[in-house]
Amino acid sequence: MITPGAGALPALVNLLQFLSTVKEAEEDQVWARVLDKLAAALDCEAATYFVFLPKQTHLVARATLGSAGRKVGSLPIETGQGICGWVAKYREPVLASDAYSDPRFLKRIDEETGFKTSHVLAVPLLDRLELGGVIELINKRTGPFTEADLAFVQAACSACSTALRALRLESTVDKVTAHNASILDNLGGGFVAVDIHGRVMLCNPAAKKILGLHEDLPMNQPVDATLIMIPDMAEILMDTLVKKETVKRQDLWWKQKGQSRVLGYSTLLIQDPRGQVVGAGVTFQDITSFQKKA
Repeated sequence: MITPGAGALPALVNLLQFLSTVKEAEEDQVWARVLDKLAAALDCEAATYFVFLPKQTHLVARATLGSAGRKVGSLPIETGQGICGWVAKYREPVLASDAYSDPRFLKRIDEETGFKTSHVLAVPLLDRLELGGVIELINKRTGPFTEADLAFVQAACSACSTALRALRLESTVDKVTAHNASILDNLGGGFVAVDIHGRVMLCNPAAKKILGLHEDLPMNQPVDATLIMIPDMAEILMDTLVKKETVKRQDLWWKQKGQSRVLGYSTLLIQDPRGQVVGAGVTFQDITSFQKKA
């Protein structure tokens, strides 16, 4: 059983607290902070965060710690070359207690930087099966890296990858939601949608105007309570949801302030990415004037 060092748990907690404060997926900046925290926790002489560039099939240093950092940043490393390149190629971590006796070690980096590498810990940065880069820690001052150190670094990097993935997803959802909201807000016709439980999820400005609803209409309320002035529309939505059948170009007669009105409407089913029905919607126009002409 691998037992983390005494400082590993506080360091991991500190890292998780940092990740909880990150609001934007600025990956290079986040990984640079993570690199700094890992190097401090393990008391390393040097450390590098490499980003993987798939089109060029090589690694480029985006954040470095240690005296040779600037020179390392100008030396792209091909996938498969050196310890970090091997990690990138095979998506496996490396613990090297004697770098110069490891055939994977790229001596030219030390030769060009003047730095002396003794021992190395390197891990791939994976988002599921997608390689984002490599973190390499060099020369722990208290001695070679251990399996416990590796477990700590892997846990920290996994937590960071998960946090960044969540931020990317949240950003994408926000953009899609804003785009869809903009479309709905600018529709000339009305649109009302309910969730699988029959609660109103969406009611665009045109729908509120056509139906005479308040601009600050609360959402997430039962549709029959929200559309109390036009119960037939609430029934249409619930019927669509239960039967999972849609209609097109139907007429709905109703009265608004004592006057007969006619809505032309169509219904639709709302599905999730797996094709499961998660709600129903109705689009409509006030066609009273056209009916009178007819």
